[in-house]
Amino acid sequence: MPTASRPLALTVLLASTFIQLLDTTIVNVAAPAIGAGLDAGSGRLVLVSAVYTAALAATLLPAGRFGHRHGPRRVFAVGVALFTLASAGCGLAPTVDVLIGMRLVQGIGAGVMVPQALFAISALWQGPAHRRALGWYGATMGLASVLGPVLGALLSESDVAGIGWRAIFAVNVPVGAAVLLALPRCVPVLARDPEQRVGWSTAAGLAAGVLGLVLAISLARTVGGVLPWLCGAIGAAVLVCALVLQGRNGRPVTLPLGLWRGPRFRAGSATAAAFFLAVTPFFFLFSQWLQTVRGLSPLRAGLLQIPWAVGAIAGSTLAGRRARSPRHSVYAAALVAASLLVVAVLLPRVPPIALSPALFAAGIGYGAFVARVFADTLDGIRPDLRGAASGALPAIQQLSGSLGLSCAGLVFFPAGRLAGTVYAYSLPLLCLAVLASLALVRTHTRTESVLV
Repeated sequence: MPTASRPLALTVLLASTFIQLLDTTIVNVAAPAIGAGLDAGSGRLVLVSAVYTAALAATLLPAGRFGHRHGPRRVFAVGVALFTLASAGCGLAPTVDVLIGMRLVQGIGAGVMVPQALFAISALWQGPAHRRALGWYGATMGLASVLGPVLGALLSESDVAGIGWRAIFAVNVPVGAAVLLALPRCVPVLARDPEQRVGWSTAAGLAAGVLGLVLAISLARTVGGVLPWLCGAIGAAVLVCALVLQGRNGRPVTLPLGLWRGPRFRAGSATAAAFFLAVTPFFFLFSQWLQTVRGLSPLRAGLLQIPWAVGAIAGSTLAGRRARSPRHSVYAAALVAASLLVVAVLLPRVPPIALSPALFAAGIGYGAFVARVFADTLDGIRPDLRGAASGALPAIQQLSGSLGLSCAGLVFFPAGRLAGTVYAYSLPLLCLAVLASLALVRTHTRTESVLV
């Protein structure tokens, strides 16, 4: 690919990443308006968010393998088209049940997109250029995670074009259309591997298992009762069966367990899981504290987290351009832990705006960490396993974030306990992420192959 085309290709790939991550959180602040507009109760509103996350996580694993077989660019285009059409359907939904159905399809489209973007980045950029590209990927993740609530509140409160909350979905349509138009001109056709067979029965089992687990996690905090436990038990049983039975009687292997035999992917998975288990709930609960205790509007609460997004962009860019050693992931995780400790200690004692420097520092650590861990983990993947790894690593990230959010919410959600005790949840996990990243560093010092 010509050097001049690379920035455009990366822009196209990251634009899709941005909108799918944005839709993970953009609905949260608009939920009251959606409930009023569609006469929906709290249980249905939970499903509006939960089915998107569940479908996204469930689709990631088979989608990575499928894209490797049929060509990442072609499958990526299918995912973008599906996501864009479903976004339009969400904006036009006449009832909450239709909205839930469209969110399910939207999550499937997002799950198809994500591994193809990571696969393309790994295929088109190598060495230092790969690290820089994944630095921008990390910056996009940080920006989308913070701007989701901000844009959700802004679009809902400003009543753009008189369509109210529907604007949070309509905004995806022009972005998706632009990505589809630019894709053939900016991203080259990548090599595909016809030997990468997808076992659809196994893929369906994996998807159903992950779907059950994520729904259980998502419903536990708000619905309660036996339903989340039932979803979790069924999901876990189906997932284990699908993993055990794949490859039997000539069935294709959809998720190669050999990924975890390699020390690098094993260490990278553990690092990502611990980190997102800790960080995802911290900022959700931080936003809740600003609104419930300090009485800020969702928009103002979101704007106060802008330093985090700016720091994430700076940290990702810095890691991509300057960080050459895997040890930088250790330093980045430690910076996040220290910065969030400052936030937790000062939270009830100072005006929220005074937390901006600590949030900025935490954002730098977040951006640098994501850039380094994704690069250091995927750099060690054999080409024939790259498609599966590009689906598995984001799936681990998504599942860990959902699990962390529900666990922290169950224990710490009462407003008076958010200020300091939530850090008691996040700190051990951040320390675990530091230790796991040390293990990841050690895999880079070995001379032997990192995968079987």
